[in-house]
Amino acid sequence: MSARRFLVPLALPLTGLMVVGGCSEGTQTADPPTTRTGGSSGPPQATATMAKEGWFGSADGLHARVAIRGVERQGAKSVLRYSVTSMDTAAKSVPLGVSLLDPVGRRLYRPTTAAGAGTGVPPTPAPEQFAPGATRELTADFPPIPANVQKLTVLTTGTAGEFTGVPVTDPAPGQPTPGTQPTPGGQTTPGGQSTTPGVQSTPSGQSTPSGQLTSGGQLALGGQGTPQGQSAPSGQTTPSGLPTLGGQGTPGGQGTGANPADLYDITEGEIKDVTSGASDVKMNLRTDVLFAVDSAKPSARAKQVLDQAAQEIREKADPGGQPLAVNGHTDSKGADDHNLKLSRERAEAVQKELQSRLGNTFKYSTQGKGEAELIAKEGGADDAKARSRNRRVEISYVVRQQTQGTTAASTAPAGGRGGTVQPAAFRAQDGKTVASRFGRFAGAKRRLDVKPFYRDGAYLVAVFELVNEGPGTTPPDAAYPHKDYLGGAFTSFSVLLPGGTDVYRAVRIGPPAANSATYVDPGRATFRTALNQPVRGFAYIPAPPGNPATVVFDGGPFGKVNNVPIS
Repeated sequence: MSARRFLVPLALPLTGLMVVGGCSEGTQTADPPTTRTGGSSGPPQATATMAKEGWFGSADGLHARVAIRGVERQGAKSVLRYSVTSMDTAAKSVPLGVSLLDPVGRRLYRPTTAAGAGTGVPPTPAPEQFAPGATRELTADFPPIPANVQKLTVLTTGTAGEFTGVPVTDPAPGQPTPGTQPTPGGQTTPGGQSTTPGVQSTPSGQSTPSGQLTSGGQLALGGQGTPQGQSAPSGQTTPSGLPTLGGQGTPGGQGTGANPADLYDITEGEIKDVTSGASDVKMNLRTDVLFAVDSAKPSARAKQVLDQAAQEIREKADPGGQPLAVNGHTDSKGADDHNLKLSRERAEAVQKELQSRLGNTFKYSTQGKGEAELIAKEGGADDAKARSRNRRVEISYVVRQQTQGTTAASTAPAGGRGGTVQPAAFRAQDGKTVASRFGRFAGAKRRLDVKPFYRDGAYLVAVFELVNEGPGTTPPDAAYPHKDYLGGAFTSFSVLLPGGTDVYRAVRIGPPAANSATYVDPGRATFRTALNQPVRGFAYIPAPPGNPATVVFDGGPFGKVNNVPIS
């Protein structure tokens, strides 16, 4: 396993929940000496909480135990209370990011107390100083959490990863409100400066020799991801989550710096690809299915596909929102003017077919874009598949919002995912390895140990460990991105149903920008670099419909694993 687990009794206020996690080194009965920062006042709270041990910050960064106290509603904000206990033998300064994920409402809350908050760019944490053996009690402020949300998942930028089932409560009468405390360097910062996974700075705050910040989704130049499992050349971005720029809004009103940010499911199919968020949906219908080659006349097969598309739009789209956007696209073959004309004619044909099925309920916006907006990189080993994905008619619409009532378990209909979804309970440990696969990276060998997956609300949580089998150390910025989904640490990893063809990919945070995006993962893939040191990783993936007991896990450069159980 990537981290030792301590026996930690859980006594959560208002819930009565008790959870115990095992450890090979026995039971920890007392915390180390405590230092307090981040606006907490008075003596430490007596309640024990959800705790995991791991490595945080950059590669070979801080070895620590993180304990989550809970999330409190405090009027116009919400406050996360947590502690970090250094298990290193020397003082270290690292950025340790936290964010809140609503796995039922499908939104991610970034801290409002971190640098860059409110600027349209996902905030970046300042490095925090951690003394050996000491505990720091921290807080982080977030936007207000809706009253119907009873539990959240806390995401950390480290191998401890996700803390599921964290209760959201109202503060007890007379409880102090978090404020600000001086940092070890003497500057006053809001409590618990944090960030969403995937946007970090270097432990010391220093730039690399090329003038960039180091890996793990830190700010860099170039806008190009690295090959799977390889380090980033000078002048290119690292593969683990760039800050998004621009703040441009999506049809659902979610800009790149929105807080909370919509989470987007990404599903690739043989007939259509769908990117679906809580506010808006983008449906890419394959023109190979809708039309004959070089034709804008709908094929016989198009009728069924467009019937299904119209039915989905009728059920989900908001007629009072922005018009249905119908945009035609081609691959890069052929003359530009021909591709532009063909894409426009195909978009107009699809718009006409949709209007015949939906009547005058919706307004429409139709445009041809030719080869200007490719979504798959052409020219590689999968060139035929990439070109097929690029030949598409894209239908975008705003989702009709429904008011949800307050429920004790924060449950909601699964929307085709099977049954009812609810947040996962806290998991102190991962299950035993169910399968291992091996990959080669420029002569080096690494092992992927797959753990049982589990369900957290609308998502599957894919859990695994990566082990360096040498020779040499793992590059500190090694990651496993897909060429079409740059920005995440593990976007080459995906899930399929047994016998199925639809591919369920990593969950994206907000809309993409600058040829990259952020995803729900630890923010980087490499936290330890030495031989035989396991590094725990996770990735949130849309849960396939039907509540399957097992799935096929595609580990990208490591290959596929059949029959991965879902607990």
